[in-house]
Amino acid sequence: MVVGTSRGTRVDKRRVILDAAAPIFGDEGYERASIDAIAAAAGVSKPTIYSYFGGKDQLFRESVADSAAQQNAAAFEVIQRLDLTPTAWRASLYELGMKLIECQRSPCAQFLQRMIAAESARDPEVYRTVRIKAADPILEALAGRLAMLGNAGLLRLPNPALAARQFLALIGAEIPELTEQGTKKVSDRVIRRAVEAGVDTFLRANSI
Repeated sequence: MVVGTSRGTRVDKRRVILDAAAPIFGDEGYERASIDAIAAAAGVSKPTIYSYFGGKDQLFRESVADSAAQQNAAAFEVIQRLDLTPTAWRASLYELGMKLIECQRSPCAQFLQRMIAAESARDPEVYRTVRIKAADPILEALAGRLAMLGNAGLLRLPNPALAARQFLALIGAEIPELTEQGTKKVSDRVIRRAVEAGVDTFLRANSI
């Protein structure tokens, strides 16, 4: 990635390293991926990688968190589009639930989720880094939109941050069982019914 400056242009080496690291970690996993291979793919020296990330552990954490944040970009966008008008907010909330689950069920997102789960057992900092850099911004964005519904008197939400967590938990509650942890193909109709049941529960718990 090239970044403009007042002195001309320069390469954002941190970005280049992350972009090079992601497919190597994805293909090889943490153990087999080498700093040598990542440095070669990025076109930088090994010392440059160490100067930016300190070592392989931190590079892996940052790489997974960066990939998760990129995956979450679509989810962030649909959250921002939640319709807050009195006549449309309820239908929009159902559609938001469906869109968020669609984002989670993409092949890339499911692969990333499995990688995070597997590597967090080895290094709990992987989960913490992903949470801070990728998951928390989504929760904050959703809490902000839900708070607006509360402020408008459309929902009773004394704790929007907790409500955001509950909304995400409820819309996805049946998905692991229905899809057998992502290994079974399920029709959109079945997924929509499960998501709508979650939104129904959320609305019953938070209705005025």
